[in-house]
Amino acid sequence: SEARASMQMIKHLRTAGVSAEIFPENSKMKKQMAYANALAIPFVAIVGETELAENKVTLKNMTTGDQELLSLEELIKRLAD
Repeated sequence: SEARASMQMIKHLRTAGVSAEIFPENSKMKKQMAYANALAIPFVAIVGETELAENKVTLKNMTTGDQELLSLEELIKRLAD
């Protein structure tokens, strides 16, 4: 499930020194993005059906709106630098 995959990813991110959190409830994407904006979170990782099928995550830059599909290793490298 998305929740299980997200929990595994967040564990790896935190181990790599990346500050990360999971949105606290199952809500629509718009509400989740508004939450990230309110807290000035610079990047959001999205894990949905497509990402799960490819064992990847979509990383969204909240400043530019740019999105890219990354493996967990690529995500850690991008955010830990």
